[in-house]
Amino acid sequence: MIASNVATNLFAFVLVLGFLIFTHEAGHFLVAKLFRVRVLVFSFGFGQRLFGFRKGDTDYRVSLIPLGGYVRMAGDTPEDNRPGDPDEFLSKPKWQRFLILFAGPFMNLLIALVFIAVISMAGTESLIVKPMIGEVSPGKPAARAGLQIGDRIVAINGESINNWDDLRMAISLHAATPLHVEYIRNGVRHATTMTPDRENSEYGPVGRAGIRPWIDAAVGRVRPNSPAAQAGMRPGDVIVAANGRPVTQLAQLDEVFNQAKGAPITLDVVRGAQRLRMVLPAVKSEAQDPYRGFLPPTEIRKLSLIPALRDSFDQNLKMLKYAFITLGRLVRGEASVKEFSGPISIARISGEMFRRGWMEVIALMAMISLQLGIMNLLPIPVLDGGHIMILLVEGVVGHDLSIRVKERVQQVGFALLAALMIVVLYNDVITNVLLLKKG
Repeated sequence: MIASNVATNLFAFVLVLGFLIFTHEAGHFLVAKLFRVRVLVFSFGFGQRLFGFRKGDTDYRVSLIPLGGYVRMAGDTPEDNRPGDPDEFLSKPKWQRFLILFAGPFMNLLIALVFIAVISMAGTESLIVKPMIGEVSPGKPAARAGLQIGDRIVAINGESINNWDDLRMAISLHAATPLHVEYIRNGVRHATTMTPDRENSEYGPVGRAGIRPWIDAAVGRVRPNSPAAQAGMRPGDVIVAANGRPVTQLAQLDEVFNQAKGAPITLDVVRGAQRLRMVLPAVKSEAQDPYRGFLPPTEIRKLSLIPALRDSFDQNLKMLKYAFITLGRLVRGEASVKEFSGPISIARISGEMFRRGWMEVIALMAMISLQLGIMNLLPIPVLDGGHIMILLVEGVVGHDLSIRVKERVQQVGFALLAALMIVVLYNDVITNVLLLKKG
């Protein structure tokens, strides 16, 4: 089983990162060709050349390590540039070089926009979960902040909370950071301060508040020929009691089902103006069907092209905001580089999404693609954003920086990036070794 998962993880990792990095480089390539820059190599993969073909000045190749690719342009470094050659990168006007550099991150941002839109157009079904608290663990941050079951969270740090995903994300990204929480209790708006605990998860360190969502104990759908169908349950039924115990939310129903251990369960339901009693037949196992044939209320979102693109833009904007929140916390010393996923964690998560299905893989690729695009636009030497920053500085001062200055900037940037990668890789290994021991 472990060997199978490792193979799946490796395949999914190559698929996800390989596609995203290759598309990034394809952006550079296409715009370079548009401006008639001589491209020497366009490679799928890194390392030793395996096979390929040459067309014009370009060697189109497949290389040994299939993790993305690279583009090598004529004269793309000062020492290689020959002044006067119009088809070399550094001979082109600054605005053209800017667009060539920007094209790579732009492709990543475009993928994030298109992939999320594709998911919305294909349609998704999810539980209807309001940002209302269904359970508060004693002694945890929410309890210490005075929050109670039934409280509806409406804002955190001034940002509106529209659903449970918003609430979960806001808490998970602010480990050990005080949050100003606004909530409604019995129709009255209140405010409190809550500091999420910092906990390690399979996705890295996250914030936890010790709460679970409120999900109505209602019937959304009934599977044909299931125990629920045999009992006479219908969509729209509201469960008010189970085995004589009052029920107001799904978590209370979970307790009854767990204690029953497959035995018959008596349910009281409200259907319109009627109160009915029905018995769910006994089952041998509830592992694959925990509610014996009925599903809680869900919503199906399936959008046409333009609404899907608008929705994708909004979702990516939200993910972008959370990414900058994490970077801001890192700069202020409120976060740790442990919150960044390394290649082992990315491979493990990619494998898990691959085993769940293609839609999950596409969603993961959209998220990683957005982060790659933004990271590459940061003004860090060696990355595209660092080269763009130098172009902007040269544009402001009115002349090119000296080769010596550019080399020093690149060396410092490379050293900082290498140090960051070493720390991230070390934390990645430690985290996954601990997870393996727990498993």
